[in-house]
Amino acid sequence: MDREDLKITNGLLVTPGGIVKGGLTVREGRISALGLEESLPAAAEQIDARGLVVLPGLIDPHLHLGLGAERGQGEEKFASDIQTESVSAAVGGVTTIISTALFSGGGKGSILPIIALAKELGGEHSLVDFKLTSFVMNNTHIEEIPALVEEGVSSFKFLMSYKGEEGRQVGAYGIDWGFAYRGFEAIAQVTPPALAMVHPEAAEVIDVLKATIAAEGREDLGAWTDARPPVTEAMDVANAGLLALQTGVDLYVPHVSSRLAMKAVEFTRQQGGSLSAETCPHYLTLTKDAPIGNHGKVNPPLRDWDDVESLWEEMEGGNIDTIGSDHATYQRRHKAGSLWDAMPGFGGVGTILPLLITHGVKKGRLPWERFAKVTSENAARLFGIYPAKGALAVGSDADLVIVDPDYEWVLSANALHSASDFSIYEGHQVMGRATMTFVRGVKVAESGAPAHEAPHGRYVYLA
Repeated sequence: MDREDLKITNGLLVTPGGIVKGGLTVREGRISALGLEESLPAAAEQIDARGLVVLPGLIDPHLHLGLGAERGQGEEKFASDIQTESVSAAVGGVTTIISTALFSGGGKGSILPIIALAKELGGEHSLVDFKLTSFVMNNTHIEEIPALVEEGVSSFKFLMSYKGEEGRQVGAYGIDWGFAYRGFEAIAQVTPPALAMVHPEAAEVIDVLKATIAAEGREDLGAWTDARPPVTEAMDVANAGLLALQTGVDLYVPHVSSRLAMKAVEFTRQQGGSLSAETCPHYLTLTKDAPIGNHGKVNPPLRDWDDVESLWEEMEGGNIDTIGSDHATYQRRHKAGSLWDAMPGFGGVGTILPLLITHGVKKGRLPWERFAKVTSENAARLFGIYPAKGALAVGSDADLVIVDPDYEWVLSANALHSASDFSIYEGHQVMGRATMTFVRGVKVAESGAPAHEAPHGRYVYLA
């Protein structure tokens, strides 16, 4: 008798149509049936979810794999990162990661070979499925946008704030809004629709404030925040939003960190612009007063509690579309020394699920249905991979995570299985853990540890 490959029973399934008590079956990597258990076919393997929550696998739309402080790391760093950080993702319930890729020289020449190599390296080393965002840093990159879409790229990032020394640190050398205008026009013309993305912080204002505050001798984490106040973020969100209106492009604003930036998002939407907003777990949980020193340095910076609360209000109101980690694999040595010289950024792909359960679900701010939208479905739709990804639905990839929302544990660098040797959440007590994670029906993580060897991940093309 013909059987399905896998059956999961006795779960609370969070589907696009609501919560379903029952189970699902998997055949050849896709969900073949879903509903009451008596209606499901037999399977070769059966797993009892024990009444736990079954979610679509999380999609993290914002990683920077391969980004490093040392010169000449390039493809070796990307290969290493995607191997280790895809494990961290799987253990944390993330089944698809979307990362930038920028190897040595990519900021000046063609980016097509870099994307092709990143796809190859991901296929060789990733435990979870993956997709790529292309930087747009020169005129050649603009010309290559149609060809990049043919390669499955649906998101293009402009580093508006990285100029001077900050630009050198990440391999960017500064672009202006005229360049962004030409890029937005090119993206607006491709089919299927693609996203323009910007890092919104007004560099010219930041330069003035940094010089003043650094001259005062300040080395506290709050000094970094004061040098990059919310107005610098809101200015560039407004600029990008107005350009998006003019060119007709779909705009995606990553790592929104402040109330004022969300006001700029709201303004663009009120004018009829297509604008999606992402925030990150650290902007929902930490402030500039957190006792984490240089480890907490990030762009945009950590803010005040009123911004944290404002972002939760926006989340509850449905105004924030996605959650991204802005994950970068740095070591303690990259954070040593002066605040002003330390690298900005830190890891976080494995923290999304427990932090949102602890600070969202458990506090009544984030119902499971909304949780599934902001951590999976919305990203899948925006990045052109829905319904293959992002939903528990018949015909979708069997990317799913069984979650114990009451499991209590302590975040640490070791528990996150990342190559980073520190976590900004070291010692934080959280609730909620991925007990099992499946990518296309294959169990890749269980009970806080990997359960499959890489490579298993595949590059995700547009649906």
